[in-house]
Amino acid sequence: MTKNNCESSTTSDFKVFVYGTLKPGGHYWPAFCAGKLAAEPVPAKIRGELYDLHVGYPGLLLRGEQWVHGYLLEMANAAAFAGLDYLEGYVPGRPAAENDYNRLRVTCFTPAGEALSEVWIYEMSAEKIAQHGATRIESGDWPV
Repeated sequence: MTKNNCESSTTSDFKVFVYGTLKPGGHYWPAFCAGKLAAEPVPAKIRGELYDLHVGYPGLLLRGEQWVHGYLLEMANAAAFAGLDYLEGYVPGRPAAENDYNRLRVTCFTPAGEALSEVWIYEMSAEKIAQHGATRIESGDWPV
């Protein structure tokens, strides 16, 4: 699994894997994604562990061999992409411990398991997940 902490993006690098409230039909889809994509959402999955934080949205840890199910989104522009950073409490250059989630690069896959693309992902720290008293979602699929 590729896992890089990259803090910048180019104008053509607005692909992100979403696994919770940003999925089509999710709570934050209308405000942060609807009308702000360069292409249709693509069903996808990544390796990791998904947790119910018991606050209305999930947390992700990029560890293990399980699949987390979601969508590959390509945001239309830098402003739309920056909106995701805002929602996820991520500020580039800020110490990782001060962010709610950190933005990292990983490989995402088709539902059949074929590599699709390198994408951005928002990961919560294990410490923050533990602070929530989170429960692991065995299916790897957050309901919308």
